[in-house]
Amino acid sequence: MNLKILFKRLILANLFISIIFVITSLSEVESGMVVSFNQSFEIPDLFFYLILIWIFVYFINIYFLYNFKKIGKPIFLILFLTSIFLTLISGPIAMDPWFYALDGLGMSINGALLLMLYYTPIKKEF
Repeated sequence: MNLKILFKRLILANLFISIIFVITSLSEVESGMVVSFNQSFEIPDLFFYLILIWIFVYFINIYFLYNFKKIGKPIFLILFLTSIFLTLISGPIAMDPWFYALDGLGMSINGALLLMLYYTPIKKEF
């Protein structure tokens, strides 16, 4: 399979998973136990705004990566590291099994994209 096609399909899969997370975070599809656990911890407003900015930049970066824009490669690395940092400072969060599986799949795709960006011939496209 062509490496460019594989790269673009991974980006589209990542976009699909990200959209599912955004849509489901706006609706109540989690179980009652998960909702009550997550509501027991207060999220500071600053952290909430940081997450919103991160999501906005993330969707823009997916466009840059899909179209092989040079700025997309370093921004993706920064977003990847920022997501790890934000996860560490967010505190405890409960997830249903489906969301947990989607989160793991999303991080796996992000790791594959990062690997492709820096260690395959795709890096010459940027």
